[in-house]
Amino acid sequence: MMKKIKYILISALLVSTVALSGCGGKSESTAEQSSYTPTPTDTTVKTTGEKILINDSTLGEIWITELANVPKNTLDKNNFSADANFKYYNVNGKAASTEGVDVSDYNGTIDWKKVKDSGIDFAMIRIGGRGYGTEGTLYQDENAIKNITEAKDNGIKVGVYFFSQAINTDEAIEEANYVKDILGDIKLDYPVAYDWEIVKDDDARTDNVSAYEATECARAFCQTVESNGYTASIYSPSRELYFKYDLSRLKDYDIWYCEYSDTPEFYYQFSMWQYTTAGKVDGIDGEVDLNICFTGIADYA
Repeated sequence: MMKKIKYILISALLVSTVALSGCGGKSESTAEQSSYTPTPTDTTVKTTGEKILINDSTLGEIWITELANVPKNTLDKNNFSADANFKYYNVNGKAASTEGVDVSDYNGTIDWKKVKDSGIDFAMIRIGGRGYGTEGTLYQDENAIKNITEAKDNGIKVGVYFFSQAINTDEAIEEANYVKDILGDIKLDYPVAYDWEIVKDDDARTDNVSAYEATECARAFCQTVESNGYTASIYSPSRELYFKYDLSRLKDYDIWYCEYSDTPEFYYQFSMWQYTTAGKVDGIDGEVDLNICFTGIADYA
C-alpha cells in the first residue's frame, strides 16, 4: 500500500488531467511518522499574487488570490460522464475512477453484498464525531464497526471519517487518537478523513474559531492520524477550503472535495469528489452520498 496518496503528472500525451497512484492508504499501526509540530504563529498566507476569477457552483462567481505551491485541479471536464446511477471519469476511453459511498448510522442497516453488487468499490464510513454543543462530547458512530467489517467482508475497500468540532489542536489530537482507539487492530484501505464543518443555522462551539486555528486543527489531526499509522485526508466543501483553511499549510494531505454539481469546479487538486447526497444504491434504504475517487490514470498514458 502506498505510504501517501500521490498525484503523478501524466505525459504531454494526456491533456490537462490529474494522475493518481491510488486512493488507498497505509494502515499498519507501527508506521513511523512525526507527531504534530505547530507552525510559526505568523498567519501570512503565501500567494502568487495573481487574482483568479472562478465560478463555484455553491458560492457563485468569486475572485480568489492564487496560493503559492498548492497543486491545481487539472481534471478535464470533458472526461466526466454519468448514467442513471453514478458519475465516472475516463481517460482515453478507459476508467480512471472508482465508485464510492459514504455512510453513517443515519443510513440504518446496510446490506453490503447488495451494495457491492450494485457497482460500489469503496466506502467512507463515519467512525465518530464531536458534538457541536458547549461540552463537545466525543461519540462513536453506533454502526461504525459493523459497517466497516461487513463492507470489507464483501470486498469493498474502506476508509473512515470523523466529524470534528475541535476548537484547538489539543482537541484535534484527542480526536485523532480516539479514532485509533475505536479502530483497534482494524486495517483500512482508504484514508481517515478530517471532517470539520461550519455549523449553519445553529450556535456551535466552533463559531469563533479563526482561520489560523482551523488550519492548525486540521494539521494536528492529520499529523496524529499518520503517526498512528494511517493515511490522512481532509473532507470539505469549497467554502471552508477557500476561506477557512490555508491550503498552503495543508498541501501534504489529499482533499476529499464536496460539491453537488455536474462537474467539480474547485480550483485546487483533490483526490475524491462527493457529488451528491441524493444517490440511490441497492442495499441502502433511502438516499445516500455518492463519491468518485480519481485513480489509475497514469496506467493509461
